[in-house]
Amino acid sequence: MVRFSYDVNQHLVELHASDWTGLERLYLDGQVVSRKFSFSPQSEHRFRLSNGEDCRCQLISDVTGNQTLCRIYRQDKLLASLKHIEANKFYSGYQLLLLAGLSCLLLAYI
Repeated sequence: MVRFSYDVNQHLVELHASDWTGLERLYLDGQVVSRKFSFSPQSEHRFRLSNGEDCRCQLISDVTGNQTLCRIYRQDKLLASLKHIEANKFYSGYQLLLLAGLSCLLLAYI
C-alpha cells in the first residue's frame, strides 16, 4: 500500500493505492472523491476543489515497481511531485507466483 498526502489550497488530498489489489482511492478532506482499480503503471484521478478549481493526481510506477510517483496538478499547473521508494519489494514475487498458480488452475479447469 502506497499513501501520498498533500495540502492543496487548504484542502487535504490523499491518494491510497494498493499494488496487491489494484484499488486506488483519492480522498479530499477525508471524503472519497475518486476510486478505480488499476494495475497499469500510470493512472489519473480528477477532482474539483470547493472553489471550483479543477485538479488531478497522476500515479506513476516505474517498471521495476520500486518507485512510485504522485504528481498533483491544479488548473494544469504542477503543484507537487511526491515520491515513494520501496526498499524491498518482497510482495511482487508472491504476486507473480499467485497469478501463475491461479492461471494454471484456470487452464486445468478449462
